[in-house]
Amino acid sequence: MKDEGPKSALFGFQHAIIKTVDTWSEISTRLVGRGIAGVTLAVVLAACGGSNGSANTSDVTPGANDKAEVVAAGAASSAGVSSLSVAHANASDQEAEAPNDRFIVKYKSNSSEGRSSTAVQAKLDRLESRLPRARHLCRMGGGADIVTTEYKLTAKQARSFMDAIAKDPNVEYVEPDRVMSAQFTPNDPEYSKQWGLASNLASPYRTYGIRAETAWNLAFGYGVVMAVVDTGVTSHSDLNANMLAGYNFVSPNRGGNGSDPGITTETWCSSAVWHGTHVAGIMGALANNGSGIAGIAPGAKMVPVRVLNACGLGLTSDIADGIVWAAGGYDPGAPANANPAKIINVSLGGAGACDAILQSAINSAVSQGAIVITAAGNNANDAANFSPANCFNVINVGATNANGSKWVNSNFGTTVDIAAPGSSIWSTYNNGVRTPGTEGYAYMDGTSMAAPMVSGVAALVQAIAARSLTTAEMRNLLQKSTQPFPSGQPDQPLGPGILDAGAALISAYSGTIPMAADFWCQENRNLMQVQCFDRSTSRGAIITEWVWNWGTTANFGQLQSGNPVFSFEYPGTYTLTLKVIDSNGAMSTLKRAFNVAPPPITELDYRGSGNPARLDDVNGGMEYYSVTVPTGTKSLTFTLKPGRPTDSAWLYLRADSPSVLNVVCQSGMSGNLPATCTISNPKAGTWYAATGATSDIYNAQISYVLN
Repeated sequence: MKDEGPKSALFGFQHAIIKTVDTWSEISTRLVGRGIAGVTLAVVLAACGGSNGSANTSDVTPGANDKAEVVAAGAASSAGVSSLSVAHANASDQEAEAPNDRFIVKYKSNSSEGRSSTAVQAKLDRLESRLPRARHLCRMGGGADIVTTEYKLTAKQARSFMDAIAKDPNVEYVEPDRVMSAQFTPNDPEYSKQWGLASNLASPYRTYGIRAETAWNLAFGYGVVMAVVDTGVTSHSDLNANMLAGYNFVSPNRGGNGSDPGITTETWCSSAVWHGTHVAGIMGALANNGSGIAGIAPGAKMVPVRVLNACGLGLTSDIADGIVWAAGGYDPGAPANANPAKIINVSLGGAGACDAILQSAINSAVSQGAIVITAAGNNANDAANFSPANCFNVINVGATNANGSKWVNSNFGTTVDIAAPGSSIWSTYNNGVRTPGTEGYAYMDGTSMAAPMVSGVAALVQAIAARSLTTAEMRNLLQKSTQPFPSGQPDQPLGPGILDAGAALISAYSGTIPMAADFWCQENRNLMQVQCFDRSTSRGAIITEWVWNWGTTANFGQLQSGNPVFSFEYPGTYTLTLKVIDSNGAMSTLKRAFNVAPPPITELDYRGSGNPARLDDVNGGMEYYSVTVPTGTKSLTFTLKPGRPTDSAWLYLRADSPSVLNVVCQSGMSGNLPATCTISNPKAGTWYAATGATSDIYNAQISYVLN
């Protein structure tokens, strides 16, 4: 078995409003039938549609993993721009060094730029003297804009470019249009062809499948529409009767019905992956038709939404647009979706935090009544580090072997909600190499195969439930219905147990919908401050207690629903937890990883001998600066001088973290007098100064001296 290498930052799995795909998949697929074996391929995504864009998926090249630090574009700040804006440029801990020339910018809907793409270009033109020349490419379905630069920017240039744009108070977020990849690692077949649907309770089977037979006594999924957000689906006699018209979002050649054409312009893979065809078969292949396999929800219909190219790679923007459209949302460049999906399978990902545009797309789909199900990733790593697995409002799935153990490359951790079979999964495929050939079947491994197991069962549940379940309710029902891991909880957690379709359908048929803890969070990066929003539901007893934990402190309890706020001292990934308790004493708990990103930071590297940095800010604004203090330094002095007599601000100084918590010095600038902080014998390393404006500031100066 050849497992996937690190993924490029997107989905691939990743985030960062500063980040490009930083891991890539290499897949070795063995096709069963037609004598084709050892097909090697790599997988990627593309954007807003039309042929006028400069970016093409074929231009995307792999990049090396890189620890990214956020560097603010100090010279790009403009007078009258508030740093307190919640707008941010996301930075990933696994950011690629690969050059990038595509970025996603979301302006507030009530701003002139939010209302007009012409205004977006005008704003870019005004920044041209300080930034690389950029142009507006297109507007996405959710209102965000894709902009391109005249040349590919290095990782550091991209961070500065995004930080400069993020300083505009009308900007909600800016991030790279990253590449993502399909989540699977095909392997030689070793098990019964559909062991994943079997039951360890039924002789002669002793494999830990999902016990589908019991579920089929109650439902087949009739009346439910599922979306396959993937590489598209090829024609196959075991699928065609269940397929509805879809759409191809892979740029620059959007259009069509979501089918998989194979290799067209891709040059980095010699064989198409047919990943979407395989996923679709797991979810909803025909059953009892005298040939082929049985899908988990054979009565449901499927909409193919193509967001990955033939090599399995795609752009974040295309994936986001595909998710929105799949649920029935509006996309300006695509026809209306006549068959909105209630179950959306997203078997793809990349390293990094959840991209803002992806979270927005997922939230949009959920608001339309859809449930989004994601693959945890195939990196044998914490799923908290991979997107969209670490996004809010999803059900995230890890993979198991036939003996119930964790599949070797499955991601794991508290972000994984449930486990499902993902090793040697037999499903529909295509025997073509570069273009579609004869239909066939193949074994594949990966969380890409585990996620559609859950999607199929979720469709069965929705078909039989008296009232449609929300994402949180579905997650809780499936978790409470799991079968235990045969050897107890694995050391690397995969949720409470293995998917049990039979138990889930019996629970749904009873009409009891469990209470469900649920929340989502957002960060004000200028303060490393996170606010969470309670979305817990209970259709029975009343919720009487909410207990939060921020991953750094003791529990914080309250007797009413609320939206608590917490300020973090250090950036990093934290496990946030909400436990709700109802009037009968029943409890529900949800844990989610959250990446606390540092604020934009201007590096002062002139060793105290250069010109001071200019500071313009608005009342309430925050700015951050860093210096490197060498070993043996006797003193470090920071000075903030006003540009006008009316300028006033606080100066904060501390080591190790860009935070205003637990500072070692705080000094005020007012009455035309400077603020000064001097530290004797400072420890070697990085020190951070922060300014907090208490009035509008113009032409102030901040400087430092090392002795």
